[in-house]
Amino acid sequence: MEQPILNGLIQYNTEGSYPWHMPGHKRRLNTIFPDMVENPFSIDVTEVGDLDELHDPKGIILKAEQRASEIYGSDKSYYLVNGATGGIMAAIAAVCEHGDTIIVSRNCHKSVYNAIRLLGLKAVYIKPEWNDELCMFGGIDPDMVKKAMKEHTHAKAVVIVSPTYEGVVSDIEKIAKLVHKEKLPLIVDEAHGAHFEFISNVNETISSTNYKNVPRPAIRLGADIVVESLHKTLPAMTQCAILHMKRGLINEKKLDEFVSVFQSTSPSYVFMATMEACIEKMDFERDGRFIVFKQTLMEYRKRFAELSHIHLVNADDFKKYSNSELDYSRLVFSVKDCGVEKDEGIVPMTGQMLAQMLEKEYGQTMEMAGGNYVVAIATIADSKEAFEALYLALDTIDKQLMDLPYEADTLLYETAPEKRMEIYDAKSRMNIRVPLDDAVGRVSSDFIYIYPPGIPVVAPGEIISKDIIRGIKRGLEFGRNFKGIESEAANKNYVYVVKEARNGWLPRRKKRI
Repeated sequence: MEQPILNGLIQYNTEGSYPWHMPGHKRRLNTIFPDMVENPFSIDVTEVGDLDELHDPKGIILKAEQRASEIYGSDKSYYLVNGATGGIMAAIAAVCEHGDTIIVSRNCHKSVYNAIRLLGLKAVYIKPEWNDELCMFGGIDPDMVKKAMKEHTHAKAVVIVSPTYEGVVSDIEKIAKLVHKEKLPLIVDEAHGAHFEFISNVNETISSTNYKNVPRPAIRLGADIVVESLHKTLPAMTQCAILHMKRGLINEKKLDEFVSVFQSTSPSYVFMATMEACIEKMDFERDGRFIVFKQTLMEYRKRFAELSHIHLVNADDFKKYSNSELDYSRLVFSVKDCGVEKDEGIVPMTGQMLAQMLEKEYGQTMEMAGGNYVVAIATIADSKEAFEALYLALDTIDKQLMDLPYEADTLLYETAPEKRMEIYDAKSRMNIRVPLDDAVGRVSSDFIYIYPPGIPVVAPGEIISKDIIRGIKRGLEFGRNFKGIESEAANKNYVYVVKEARNGWLPRRKKRI
């Protein structure tokens, strides 16, 4: 009997590669929750007896959600079994009607763009700060939020991402005050910050580092709706997430409704049980595991920072930007301006090359490989031995590198594409497939993005420029994982664009009755 998924998982586990990626339990749930049931099938049930209903909680689920609300400091918290994606879409649907205008940061996850499409919203994009030295996004400048609201007084909400995939945290408190001054709700995609609540409340001062303040959770800084992926940075199973809400600017009844709309009608009790266990355990471990974790992090961040060529991204890299902070549990290693000797001579070192070397030669699997950096997610499930193994691998690779300035992979995100039409408009029109080189000046009818993290390089309705094509080609050469591009052979890449007529756009597709 063929079982390709199960066999693939078993093979992956037996290969022995260490996971510097999500989920945050690092496959060590039994060491974190020794009293967890051995057989998850024994608690895989449905809404029977006194087991409550996720879509109308009045019993044990309500009690667990109320406990989560108490721990996180929200007015109400919702368990999410469809991941943060369902929570993001529910949050936007709860504050916008069809056709409304919404202000969003351009580095939002694809789920935000999907909500914009489904609700037929008009998107106003705020470009995050761009760090030229590192070739990655920084935080959101509060002044840009203020400017967008002033220019679009009819907007109904503001949506931003904090922290970014690379761990950069925006000034949520200042942004929230600006947004609330206009009586708008602030939605924060804090998918990668579920651990902030616990790590920021540890009774210990980190005086030995450059980090004066550990990032605090957005729900405690004034955000109205915050969505967090428990499984990304905490020991919870994949797909487990939570939504926090503050009353005042949010229609609670509508939020209740849309949280239900975007979640499965058959919620997993196994997921909910692990979410409850995770939150309770993390609250209990504020002054236990989290202190040990922070001490280990600081010890190894100091050692990582002493590498000669590989650069550990730190708070100082963003000090000239708008009061951005850094989640120091997010380990970002840059190889910008580094070279390595190959058979063909000295070649530029890329993030993909570093990730491949770490995995194939040292059994260290990264969360993501960017154009010139890799991202590793550290959690309380990582032991000191794990950090030591990563350090030894990086130190060995570092000794093979040399200085080699080269044109960095910056074109993909440095400049936001020109928007010609809204997402829902572009998706509703006829499209054609064209060679990538022939797409210059055409309107994309699809999302083109690198996964992970899932941030669109081009969204439907945006113009595909020469620079974007050049950036895509460079990314393809470096082996980046593009979605929205069909590759049939070497240098045979195709994209979908909105079909045009001689006298303008073709009409929208007719709806089937």
